[in-house]
Amino acid sequence: MKALFFLMVVFAGIFYLLRYLRQREIDAFLDTDMVDFQSFSLEQRKERESNPLMTRAEAYAALNPNVISLKTDTNDSEAIPAYVPDPTLYRLKEKTFDEVTRNMLVQLSKVLPSDVTVLINVPLSEFVRSEKEESTRYKLANNRVAFLLCEVSDLSVVCGLQLYEADSSGQSADFVKSVFVDIGRPLLQFPLSADVSDFEIRDRLDPILLSRDKQECPKCGETMNIRKAVRGKNAGNVFWVCSHFPNCRGVVRA
Repeated sequence: MKALFFLMVVFAGIFYLLRYLRQREIDAFLDTDMVDFQSFSLEQRKERESNPLMTRAEAYAALNPNVISLKTDTNDSEAIPAYVPDPTLYRLKEKTFDEVTRNMLVQLSKVLPSDVTVLINVPLSEFVRSEKEESTRYKLANNRVAFLLCEVSDLSVVCGLQLYEADSSGQSADFVKSVFVDIGRPLLQFPLSADVSDFEIRDRLDPILLSRDKQECPKCGETMNIRKAVRGKNAGNVFWVCSHFPNCRGVVRA
């Protein structure tokens, strides 16, 4: 009986000893793991602080909380957004477009009525089609008109404006001219200069803009065309003139 009791005590001692040793091993592991984790977390924090993209992301998120939100867990793939605005990469120019284009757009804004808009640098293929060979369609796609005036309501073509350099000519310019002749739309040419005034543009553009409206001759009822007087006391003024002029003397001040 004493031997059995002694054996039970020995087994109990061995059990508690193993349990004690196991607990010490677990505590040592946890202590080591926490130290490594804290070290790793500190390294992550340093890396995060030294990461320019993350710095910009945090700054942008602080200013735009409704646009993006950054999670504090750096292991999350969504912590850094796909794109963060970088003012060091892209900045607005002080002035839009080149000087010549900008001047033309500004002057046109003074001249054009509210029902006419302007498109810039438009390929001919956007408003002209050809039933001829592929090469012709290729030429349409690779030749452009500098400014295309269109009706606001349906973007139907009113006329084109092209810029040219003095003493220069080329097949491209001739091709654009021929296309506008074929489609029955005026093509006005202005010098490649930033000094073109709104008065010069208005002087040449007004007859075209006024001719969009149809007018009947008050004398014979036929259609009337826009004409500009070049001589006399009315030189420079624009009139509706009967299409049968001079047989019909119907003239109306535009």
